[in-house]
Amino acid sequence: MSIFQLEEFSTHIVSNDPKLATNTSLEEHRLEAFEQGYKAGWDDAAAAQSEEQSRVATDFARNLQELSFTYHQARGKILGSLEPLLKEMVSKVLPKLASDNLSQIIVDEVLAVSQTQTEAGIQIVISPSNRPALERLLEMQDSLDVTIIDEPSMAEGQAYLRFAQTENQIDLESVLSGFSQSVDGFFEQQEKVAING
Repeated sequence: MSIFQLEEFSTHIVSNDPKLATNTSLEEHRLEAFEQGYKAGWDDAAAAQSEEQSRVATDFARNLQELSFTYHQARGKILGSLEPLLKEMVSKVLPKLASDNLSQIIVDEVLAVSQTQTEAGIQIVISPSNRPALERLLEMQDSLDVTIIDEPSMAEGQAYLRFAQTENQIDLESVLSGFSQSVDGFFEQQEKVAING
């Protein structure tokens, strides 16, 4: 029978290195290796977390930019479709409403003035084309001392009310013109915003 010599696996390390000669120094070496491994693992985890946060922030910023772009596109399309409608209203509907209501506006103003200026007569200076509608409304107000004066140079949306030493101007043409300029200015500003971002 032959006897085999088995290899010994004890904790004794055979080394020429004087640092590893003692069990204490071996334990210190193991702890140092463990610390280095732990630190390397911690650094890897911190780098991975930082990389993940950076990726999430980049994705979030991209999504916000896409949402913003979509919002501005939708807003631009809505305003683009509203522009012709608003301009048509300003050029056709509002002047008709103003023309139809000028006489009522004048009568309301005359009634307000007549409550404070009871002694003086009131003169209304208007375009001749506005006279018939104004006369119909004033027929219902028989207690007022009102004189209508035709002025061919006045626009249809204008009137002057004169009483005592005071004169009030009603100028619907100017109001409509200002409103039209405001609408045009609004859409011009929106085009600049869309171009410049």
